[in-house]
Amino acid sequence: MSIQRSNIETALYSKLPKDILIVLLNEYQNIKQNFFLKKFRPTELNAARFSECILRLIEFLDTGSFTPFGKQLDTQKIINRVTSNTNLPESIRFFIPQLTRVLLDIRNKRNVAHVGGEVDPNYSDSLFVTHSADWILIELIRNYHTNSIDEARKIVASINETKIPLITEIDGFIRIQNTKLNSEEKTLVILYYKQPDKIIDSDLTKWIKYTNISRYRTQILKALDDKALIHYENRFCVILPKGIVWIEKNINLELIV
Repeated sequence: MSIQRSNIETALYSKLPKDILIVLLNEYQNIKQNFFLKKFRPTELNAARFSECILRLIEFLDTGSFTPFGKQLDTQKIINRVTSNTNLPESIRFFIPQLTRVLLDIRNKRNVAHVGGEVDPNYSDSLFVTHSADWILIELIRNYHTNSIDEARKIVASINETKIPLITEIDGFIRIQNTKLNSEEKTLVILYYKQPDKIIDSDLTKWIKYTNISRYRTQILKALDDKALIHYENRFCVILPKGIVWIEKNINLELIV
């Protein structure tokens, strides 16, 4: 996300159950990260878990309580009941419940959990899932924020910004579209994108356009290996869990244009 998660938490925690919001924001981040990594089926599966969190929020807003995690949701009952609650905003009564129903159906009725013979729909479905999750989160912030109106507007505007993936791939050549990153950061981003594959150092040198491969090996790859952010051996590199955490905390995986 291009905004800090803490900003969203601050905007919503006092009016919505923290237990649900923690899981919901985890799944939202997973949707965005998996889409960036082109893991389209996991994006759609995360959308189902995201939707189950949204249904629990709707249930709470409608009745004052919600189905505990680990217990089966009565999805249609929640959707049908909230429709008649005229004390709630229309987006909570009508649009979000129906959109949530569609997100769940993508998991159950499209090419996510089953092998089919038709053209693979996973990219277009994942694109729909990602934008739907953005829209739902924006509606929650718009209706239930507790910080200043100006701050809420900034959060909504940030989610609505035009974004492109940090990485694009052209005929197997990887380009990093944020030219402000340094060589270590670019290397980690590529290895994060290619995980869990091992990547040969000559490809990394070519992709980040580092002109001196000997210096790249000794000054960049060795430094990352010494920090235990990557494992570098026999000219092949792979990102380590510590490197994954560093990327997710420090690098925005979307570029604002």
